[in-house]
Amino acid sequence: MNIFSGSNTFDEAYRTFINLFKKDVVNGHAEQEYEHQFKEYINSHQVYAFAAGRMALFSALKGMCLSDDDEIILPSYTCSVVPNAIIYACCKPIYCDINKEDYNIDTSKIEALITSNTKVIYAQHTFGNMCDIDRIMSIAKKHNLHVIEDAALSLGAKHNGQYSGTIGDFGYFSTDRSKIINTSQGGILSLNNGDFRDSIKTEYKQTPYLSVKHSRGLAITFIVGVIMYHPRIYWIGRYVHVILEKLNLLTFLDDRFPLDLNGKDYPYPARLSNILSKIGVMQLNKINSNLKYREALSIKINNVLKIYTEDYIKQDENVFLRYSFLVDNRGYWEKEFSSVINLGIWFKTVIEGMENNALEILGYASGQNENSEYCAKHIFNIPTHSNIDFNKIEKLLIRLKESGDILTKERVL
Repeated sequence: MNIFSGSNTFDEAYRTFINLFKKDVVNGHAEQEYEHQFKEYINSHQVYAFAAGRMALFSALKGMCLSDDDEIILPSYTCSVVPNAIIYACCKPIYCDINKEDYNIDTSKIEALITSNTKVIYAQHTFGNMCDIDRIMSIAKKHNLHVIEDAALSLGAKHNGQYSGTIGDFGYFSTDRSKIINTSQGGILSLNNGDFRDSIKTEYKQTPYLSVKHSRGLAITFIVGVIMYHPRIYWIGRYVHVILEKLNLLTFLDDRFPLDLNGKDYPYPARLSNILSKIGVMQLNKINSNLKYREALSIKINNVLKIYTEDYIKQDENVFLRYSFLVDNRGYWEKEFSSVINLGIWFKTVIEGMENNALEILGYASGQNENSEYCAKHIFNIPTHSNIDFNKIEKLLIRLKESGDILTKERVL
C-alpha cells in the first residue's frame, strides 16, 4: 500500500528537516510525549510505540507466550505483513472469509474454524470501518480465547464510546504514510488486558531502536512525501517520487514474506525513533480536523455514488480511511482516477502484497474463501485525506456512476 496519506503540511516537513540535525534523532523525550498523548486520545491503559504496526502485533503475540503452531483466526482479506507477523511469532494463520458489504470478517464462520489449538481471534477493522467486535468478543469469551484488534486503518473510530483498538485484549495501530496519521513508518500497541502487563513490558524493554541511518532516512522520506504529493505539484511530483524510490534514495521498512529476521539491516521488532515521534505529536494535535475532513469528503463522494447511507458514514464506528466499493471494469477506472489523484487501490489480492500464485506461502489455498477472492478482483477505493480535492474527481465519479460498472448495491448499509 505505497501511497502517501496527505495529512501533513509543509510546516511539519520544515520542522522535521530541522530535527534531522539534532542529537536526539533516535532516543529522546518525544517518544514518551507521543505515547502519553496517544494513550490519552484513545483512553488506553498503556501504549507502546513501535517502528511499524506489524511489529506491535508481533510483540503482542510474543508477550502472550504462545506455543509453536498455536492458531490465530483472521480474515483472509488482509495485508501480507499480518500473517507474516503471525508466522514470525511461530504461530499459524487460519483464514476466515469476509462479508462483501463491509469487507470485514464474517463472524458467522468463525466458530467452525476453532480447534483445540486456537488461541486468538484477530479483529480487523477494514478500511476504517469497525467489524462486529461485540460478536467477536462474545465468541472469544465462549471459547476462552483472546482478541487482538487490528485498528491500523481505524484510528478514531469508536463503538459505544470506546475507541477501536481498546476493546480486545490488545489493539494495534499503524501510523505509516498511508494511514489516518502519518509518521513515515510507525505503530502503536495498546495493552488492554492487565494479565499481560509484565510480559509486554519485558518484551518492550528488550526491543531496540532503529539506527540513526534508518531514523533519518524515514524522516527524509516523510519530508519528500509531503512535498512531492502536494496537490499543486502532484502532476510532476509523483514521477519524481517514483524515480527517487527506484534509485533507493528513500527509506522503507520492507519485511514482506519471506524474511530472515536476522537478515535485515534493521531490527524486527524495533521501537519508534524520537524524530518520528515528534511527527506523531504534531499529527495527533490535528487528528480531529483530519477525521472531519475525511467524513466530509466521504459524504461528497457518496452524494454522487449513493452506495452508503449518510447516517452510516457519520456513525462513530466508521472513519472511512478509504471510501470502498466494488466495480466491474476496475482497470479502466483505476487508470482514469490515477491521472488526477494518487489512487493506489488497496487489497487487490486476497492477501495484499502477495501475488495470487504465492499465497500458499502464507498458508492460504486458492479458492478457500469465495467472498475474499471476489472482493480482491473487484475492489475500488478512494483515499479521503486532505490532499484529495473533490472538484478534481467529481466528473469522474459521475462518469463511473453512469457507466453501470459499480457492482455494490446502492445503500447497502
